[in-house]
Amino acid sequence: MNDRYDPWTGAGSEDPHGFDGPDGLDGLGGLDGDAGAWSAPDPAPGAPLPPFRPSLALERTRFAIGLDDASTATVDVDHTSGRASLYLDGRHVRTADMPVRFPVGTGGIEVAASRYGMQRIHLVGADGGQRRLDPAPGTPEHWRARLSRRHPGVGRALAVGAVVVLAVNLLLLAPQLLESATHLPLWADRLTPFVSPVDLPAWANTALTATAALAGIERALTFRHHRLLDAETDGIAD
Repeated sequence: MNDRYDPWTGAGSEDPHGFDGPDGLDGLGGLDGDAGAWSAPDPAPGAPLPPFRPSLALERTRFAIGLDDASTATVDVDHTSGRASLYLDGRHVRTADMPVRFPVGTGGIEVAASRYGMQRIHLVGADGGQRRLDPAPGTPEHWRARLSRRHPGVGRALAVGAVVVLAVNLLLLAPQLLESATHLPLWADRLTPFVSPVDLPAWANTALTATAALAGIERALTFRHHRLLDAETDGIAD
């Protein structure tokens, strides 16, 4: 981490547009460090907010929120580059690597993401109050929220299914990973090798990993995260 500034408070840097704080930090560990080389150039200051194209929903997402001064803050997220752009009333203010805190008024918008989706997209006020930004129409998060509103039973079933999938994956994959780790040369002379009671064929482990990825996407779209339950998908993202 750069010692010159704090990624959330923005201390130690100044913005030529009058917004104190840094552009952000390098992308999260789940994002490739060279991904920015494949992304489009940053928008120019004051550039208009482009329409959101649902065809890019696997690569980008977008959120917005109304501010106390009646203006609208919009955050456009590029998952492929690990960068986020802040727009005020439809005009570009700045682009930064995630995680980042965009100073807005007396507070700031905190943005963090992984390969699976958003981990945090909140407006934090000077008093510590928090409001999550609303997903823009056409985004995966908006589609998922609309599904739960229109079909609450289906939404709950998907949420419960994701929890079950991740719990089963922890029970079945964790012992196998522990066995592999204790047989590494680094630990072989220090630890008694662990023998996993679970020994699945490669195709089954591949299927479990794929379903865990889908469960991770479901939980990211609904802003759910648990340190233990989501440990496997966090690890995949890294």
